[in-house]
Amino acid sequence: MIETRTLKIINGKTCVMSPEIEQFLSGMKKTIEDVVMPNLSDRFAQEQASIVAASLGFLGLIQDKTFHYELLENQEYKRVLTDINELLSNTFSAPAAIIETTTKVTDHFDTDKVDDPTYLRPYKFIRGSNEAMKELLCEFIQQQAEMPTELRTAFEALMKPFFKSIELRERSWVKALGFDPEAEQQADIADLLYKDGLLNIGKR
Repeated sequence: MIETRTLKIINGKTCVMSPEIEQFLSGMKKTIEDVVMPNLSDRFAQEQASIVAASLGFLGLIQDKTFHYELLENQEYKRVLTDINELLSNTFSAPAAIIETTTKVTDHFDTDKVDDPTYLRPYKFIRGSNEAMKELLCEFIQQQAEMPTELRTAFEALMKPFFKSIELRERSWVKALGFDPEAEQQADIADLLYKDGLLNIGKR
């Protein structure tokens, strides 16, 4: 049985203490490992229970960083899409389809403004905005073949550091799962998310 509330006596008064999410996940993981798995005889069931336990451990490590992960990505997608829009809007050689995508980006920024205090938004709003911006970026990438050589070169120069940053962050995010053969060489996700105790947004 996993407790969801803890009673504590403080100065003679009974207080209801809510456990941290990390403690809750750790308790479920321990229950599976110490109670469920030893009583499973089927090998497949044991393997699946082991995967569930490992997943709970992983969630325990990253659950307090999920909001900031999405918030950092939100800022980075806004930054790169703003740069792309400026690049493509300041040229007379961009095809009409690409200009149409720049208009979609501008429309999206009416909903999730670049300078808005996005950190006050609900997680689902930020996550949804990030997914929408990923789709817009994919449209630009698919339109690369239509770009004149000089424009395409400038576009690729914007993309390289952006994707490098995403790759490093994603590999660090799943580091604890142990699937990456070079996991030990990856930075801890907290080291990428935070700098001097603050979210590493890196404003220009």
